[in-house]
Amino acid sequence: MMTTHLQVLLESLRKLLRRNAHQRVQHILSKTRSEDIAQVMRYLDEHQRQQLFDLLPNDDVRADTLAELDSHIFVQIVEERPVDQMATVIALMSVDDQANLLSELPDELRGQIIEGMTPDDAQELEEILHYERDTAGGIMSTDFFALPEDTSCAEAIKALQAAEDVEMAFYIYVVSRDMNLCGVVSLRELVINPPERLLSEIQISEVISVRLNYDQEEVAQLAARYNLLALPVVDEHNKLVGIITIDDVIDVIREEATEDILKMAGADESAFEDTSVVSNFTTRAPWLFATWLGGLAASVLIGAFEHHLTKNVALAAFIPIVLGMGGNVGTQTATIMVRGLATGRVEYGLGVQYLFRELGVGALLGLFYGLLLAIYAVVRYYSQEALPLGFTVGVSIWVSMLTAAAVGASTPLMFHRLKIDPAVATGPLVTTSVDVLGILAYFLVAQHFMEL
Repeated sequence: MMTTHLQVLLESLRKLLRRNAHQRVQHILSKTRSEDIAQVMRYLDEHQRQQLFDLLPNDDVRADTLAELDSHIFVQIVEERPVDQMATVIALMSVDDQANLLSELPDELRGQIIEGMTPDDAQELEEILHYERDTAGGIMSTDFFALPEDTSCAEAIKALQAAEDVEMAFYIYVVSRDMNLCGVVSLRELVINPPERLLSEIQISEVISVRLNYDQEEVAQLAARYNLLALPVVDEHNKLVGIITIDDVIDVIREEATEDILKMAGADESAFEDTSVVSNFTTRAPWLFATWLGGLAASVLIGAFEHHLTKNVALAAFIPIVLGMGGNVGTQTATIMVRGLATGRVEYGLGVQYLFRELGVGALLGLFYGLLLAIYAVVRYYSQEALPLGFTVGVSIWVSMLTAAAVGASTPLMFHRLKIDPAVATGPLVTTSVDVLGILAYFLVAQHFMEL
């Protein structure tokens, strides 16, 4: 969100950069948070971004700013600079941020940057890059704080005070001599217990942890469910290998929600990047092909019942509302199911329960709006054929909305069962299916009740 403060900052930097007032820019940047600098850089052109990055106070600020940038802006900046310079800057970032951003670079450039880092940093980074990006191993940090079971509270506090490069030490993880995870102690428990008490005596033994191959959505759901500030990551032998902190969990939630919303619209993250019109066209055009085919199918159906329309032109007047109401119910239902599956609220046997609940909702909505439309049809086209017309449009709305609820609820569940992202089930796929089925139901009902 662009606040008033950020808007003023953006306009000031733009004016100063146009005037080449670099000292003024440096003075402003020295007093500005890295997160705000990254936010402002979204709205600058590529040349201004490059200038601004060069004018940042030092490499530490550059590293913090890079960690907050959108991936496509990060790639632009890195590709325009010497590899050794970027290797030095990137080495100052946390290893999880390094892995997340470097995965966006071409393989050759990523390899060159890793070669420019120290052997220890490079080895640690390559271990993270070994895991899939959207798994617990791919988003974890290896900078965690762990102590043996026989450590006293006083020793733990002293060790914590002396520790360096520990990312957000919310918890003390208690491990065996072989680094197997045994328990966890909060900082509060550490300071309220007597100094001589051992960690093994105050630890929580039932630790909520995740495996390296856990999907990042599962990680986010666990953190949200148990209100955790960090989650330990263990291997198949229960050895502690890293942690996932709350800032990474928030990023995952935001990323997954954005991905689902864009998939529902038949788009992807490139919609927010500096991609060309042609690139966006090639991304979105194939998905809309389903709508195009559905429109053709609907036109063929209408053509097949053309003689019915010539006998009673009033039927044509209600086609848009039958399609519109069915399409809206289908989209509503599919969105509810997709979000429920994404957040874990709709899973296992609950999916069937939600399916029947949505069918009930669709039936009631169809009954309500079908009755209203039937009354309108009778009043609007008052004649001997008004009652059959009203009955036709009323029943058609009911059937259309019930069908839309069934398609909107069952399609995401089916995709989920087939291990396909349920977000793909919304948008063109559901609305096209609902439109075709709605047209077919409308004319079949009309054929039956109006003796056409």
